[in-house]
Amino acid sequence: MIYIVIISILLLILFFIFIYVYDNFNIVLKNNNNKENIENKKEIPFIISVKNYDDNLIDIINKTNISGIIINIDNLDIESLYKIIKKIKRKIKRKIFIAIDQDYKNTSSIYYDKKFKVFSSYIGERESEEYAYKIAYERASKLKSIGINMILSPICNTYCNEKSHLKEHIFSDDKILASNLIYSTVKAYKDNGLITALKYFPKYYDDELYIDEDTDNIESIIDNRETFLAGIKAQADIIVMPHIKDNYKYRDFLFNNMRFKGIIMTDYINNDKNIINYAVNVLSSNYYKDINKLKNIIETNIKETDIVLCSKLLRLIKKL
Repeated sequence: MIYIVIISILLLILFFIFIYVYDNFNIVLKNNNNKENIENKKEIPFIISVKNYDDNLIDIINKTNISGIIINIDNLDIESLYKIIKKIKRKIKRKIFIAIDQDYKNTSSIYYDKKFKVFSSYIGERESEEYAYKIAYERASKLKSIGINMILSPICNTYCNEKSHLKEHIFSDDKILASNLIYSTVKAYKDNGLITALKYFPKYYDDELYIDEDTDNIESIIDNRETFLAGIKAQADIIVMPHIKDNYKYRDFLFNNMRFKGIIMTDYINNDKNIINYAVNVLSSNYYKDINKLKNIIETNIKETDIVLCSKLLRLIKKL
């Protein structure tokens, strides 16, 4: 009888040892998997602005594993754009953002043909939310048909320099009207499966993209809070932020005060010092001319990349 008791106790001890070892093995395995996932998440939060299409571009996209491109090629018609995107998709075996910028003055002809050449200022003059929705939905259909899956639009600012090229892309200086039109526009893009990026938070500054003021009152800097809130309410995916001093302050205001849950993206970067870890960094076209420089920039900054940002970005890419 005593032997049965001893054997039972030993078996019980072995059982608990097995459970302990098994649980710790799973913890280690889980941690290793998480580490691998984290490393994967660090691969992608860069977009390059494409100024010229060539074979080197495909090589750069593949070797740097960037998350996307913004096509800003001068004098390009929509048929030529379709052919370029078709080549890109054929040679790149993964999902990437293929974007176009609403207010880039040299590319307006790409996505505005005779039927779609309707600027925001004209929509503002019509003062119709239904019309704003209709135009945005049709534009999204046109862009998606040629392979575009993301647009840097709409512009949520309500004023700018009178001589600015941005003027025709602003709905109205009436913030209530502009908010309603922005909501309808973003909703139409989203309903048609196009990724949206609101511009420019907190404001478009004297036709330049730099805000140097130190301020504790962020509300006093924002162009119009209501218009950005309208875009956020319509579930815009991204907000574009210009090059700002003390940019963490503005990021925190977006997330905590305005309850934005999406992704922050920089405007076009011409200076490596403007690269920030919590945003998708948009590198100007001059960077991809030198693949070694581009790879060095990405590898240098990827170590500090925000994991939350990368997780959001991966989820968005999976929807493409």
